[in-house]
Amino acid sequence: MKRAARYDNPELCDQLAAQYVAGDMTPRVRRRTEQLMRRHTALRTAVDFWCANLEPLQQSYPGQAVPAELWTRIERRVKADVKQQQGQSSTSFWSRLTAQWDIWRTSAIGGMATALALVVTLTLVLGQPTELRAADYMAPLSWQGDVALVVSGYKGQDGDAPWISTQWSERLGARPEGELHLWADGGVDQSWVYLGKVTPENRRWQLDSDAWQAVANSRNLAVSTSADSVSLETAALDGPCVQLTNW
Repeated sequence: MKRAARYDNPELCDQLAAQYVAGDMTPRVRRRTEQLMRRHTALRTAVDFWCANLEPLQQSYPGQAVPAELWTRIERRVKADVKQQQGQSSTSFWSRLTAQWDIWRTSAIGGMATALALVVTLTLVLGQPTELRAADYMAPLSWQGDVALVVSGYKGQDGDAPWISTQWSERLGARPEGELHLWADGGVDQSWVYLGKVTPENRRWQLDSDAWQAVANSRNLAVSTSADSVSLETAALDGPCVQLTNW
């Protein structure tokens, strides 16, 4: 296959589109993908598909006000660090941050920058632990023609067990009734592997090595109303499982 023709392959386009929309690309790879999109209709169509299906989930997250005590804590830390660095150049990071702090807080245009600064400050400056990390696998599962449930898979790190999480779209007016059970098809010519029960309380759970291998090899994930068996024909929800790794 010619190098250019490979980007007309549906499976490759689907994987690249998933990575692009999920933001799991380096800036260089992202620019390269955007160049390819201008020349390859199949890749552009795949990106449009992923955008259309994941955008409702992104819009469903409600806005949250920043707690007042966090501002107090950040300001106290900023002032303390500036005091320690009084003998340093006035162009230091903390000096510039202090000078701009009131502007950031009162500027409507800088609202988003303030929110981002808060996240970075809490994570890096205050040294608080964070569970934010990119998923290794993602599967948007459809119900009645719309993406209703997104399943994310995370490879174990530092001896920890792999795990998956589920997120329902808050735009749904209703959800499938009855018990819901998650499955992975395990790959080509393999049997479906049971992953666990999906409940409001069970939104994240660990997997054993066999179940994780099934996720890693699977082409599709599905949700059934029975813990005994599942198929794409009888599944309440189903969707492709895509590996989110840089290429």
